[in-house]
Amino acid sequence: MRLEIRAVSPNEAEDFRALRLRGLEESPEAFGTAYEEYVTQPIEDIAARLIPTTAPYGSVVIGAYLDGTLVGVAGCVQQSRVKTRHAATIWGMYVAPEARGHGVGRQLLERAIAEAQTWPGVERVTITVVERATAARALYIGAGFQPFGREVDALRQNGVSDTMEYLALRLFTP
Repeated sequence: MRLEIRAVSPNEAEDFRALRLRGLEESPEAFGTAYEEYVTQPIEDIAARLIPTTAPYGSVVIGAYLDGTLVGVAGCVQQSRVKTRHAATIWGMYVAPEARGHGVGRQLLERAIAEAQTWPGVERVTITVVERATAARALYIGAGFQPFGREVDALRQNGVSDTMEYLALRLFTP
């Protein structure tokens, strides 16, 4: 079993799309986007989002490849506005169930944080998690993220309301 953690390239957009749709279907509470919204996204738009950038702000999607198959993803984007460019956000983190429990999520998270640290001016990274996603929350807390807020009824799906927790990791002291 060989695990590779690296940026997902635009020519892997179909694989990324398939894994993202799987995550949206299997763990809908973990995402702000609904399956019904994402399934209509043109593949060209998905591929464009996979182009790593560093200027004027950083953006990357990290993939976990188990024996060459994409089994996990985590996006990271630096805030684009001048006043908030000191922060980056990790988004869309998902690990397929068959790859969980082997440190894949931890390695994805560490790589996303490492990428953010290379972007000029980034001093902190934020991430959100729904309260019932206890394993994901434990991963983030274990990586040093600290809670800074909660939003009750942040997401709703099929009549179920979820509270969102906001977490931040300070990279540098300003």
